Amino acid sequence: MKDIEEIAFIRCLRVRTLGATKKNVSDYIEELVNWDVATREEAAKNLGNIGDDTVIDPLLTALKEDESEDVRAAAARSLGKLADGSEIPKEFGKVIFKEDAPIVRRAIALALGDIGNTTTIKLMIPLLENEESHWVREAVIEAFGKNGSENFGEIIFQHLKTDPSEEVRVQSAIALIKCKSSIDLDSILSCFQEEKSDEVKSHITELIAKKPDEKSVEFLTNALENDEFKLTQATAAEALHTIAIKLGYKDENEMLDSL
Repeated sequence: MKDIEEIAFIRCLRVRTLGATKKNVSDYIEELVNWDVATREEAAKNLGNIGDDTVIDPLLTALKEDESEDVRAAAARSLGKLADGSEIPKEFGKVIFKEDAPIVRRAIALALGDIGNTTTIKLMIPLLENEESHWVREAVIEAFGKNGSENFGEIIFQHLKTDPSEEVRVQSAIALIKCKSSIDLDSILSCFQEEKSDEVKSHITELIAKKPDEKSVEFLTNALENDEFKLTQATAAEALHTIAIKLGYKDENEMLDSL
């Protein structure tokens, strides 16, 4: 009996202790302003999980003024969770061009992608022209893809063709798959043929499969025979099957036999 009473007492004590150490909004706001970098960063993250509009102004202040790029990035990510129906997207549009740290620009770009405000996302188009950080360009392209608007199709395709970063080209192919793109099939096939990265080519095959046409078959069957690109071989086989079904064939073998 004594053991049971002791266990009950310990549980009660733990509940009281947890209750006593639980922080409220004002505690996190105070930490965001007056504590060390690690504490400020953690406070910024926690404020984004609260979902209270009263935390927006402190987070905006941190985004614009905190000396730590890690804190500013955390504030951007949290503001992205609170942006529904607010002025936050416009504030992001102002800050992203003034921000020196790539980690913060990336956080803002990803937050804008999550918010999905087309008008504000368009503001990032000029950013791509001079952005040196490939992981910021990748985040901007990802935001365009999440938005899914055909407004971004051409600029995404330009990065698929010409961006020096493999990561950005991969993300560009993925984004075009999500977008309502008007890029013609001949341009996509030309891009596929010129691409030297196996991973990028493998994603372009998915894009080709979205535009079923018999002219794609030769490109994809040639890809099946190229042992240099293992990933592309696998996705080309899947693309051929998808195209065959969409064109009314029983499978890719029937399609190939008929051509």
